[in-house]
Amino acid sequence: MPGNNSAAIKRAHLSRKQEAFIREYDRSNGNGTQAARKAGYSASSDAVLAQQAYENLRKPEIRRRLAVLEAQNAVDYGPKRVKHRLHEISHASQAAGQFGPAVRSEELLGKAAGMWVEQSINLQGQLKDEHIQALLEIARQRQAKPIDLADDQSNGQSDDTSDQ
Repeated sequence: MPGNNSAAIKRAHLSRKQEAFIREYDRSNGNGTQAARKAGYSASSDAVLAQQAYENLRKPEIRRRLAVLEAQNAVDYGPKRVKHRLHEISHASQAAGQFGPAVRSEELLGKAAGMWVEQSINLQGQLKDEHIQALLEIARQRQAKPIDLADDQSNGQSDDTSDQ
């Protein structure tokens, strides 16, 4: 049949569950057992679902479709996508009460925006005892200085009123 679309013919060879498996496999970053479960394959155990995923992944049409999805996703790894994804992760984590991942996502977004600059000192040569003693003295002096908490109390409340 010369007028038929070959993609439509190939697509017809996949069941609805196989189509769902492909979508879920892509969404779950390659977790076949999870993809089989979410696609609606019934199983009494994870081992049965893993076997179904294995069988699906051996089918040439499913492998081809997954390769196409992977190629589409591979093109999309630019700075804009990463920032968008970190934004999504931050809000989803916060909504789920997982503040550690939310804060980490915000930290990475801040680094991407240039808000924090990581600094390091690259020393070359040999440190002599007098150099080490001078550095230790600077550290002692800094440790002895009082910490200014005025910035922390900029809202006008003292620590005593914050507990009420």
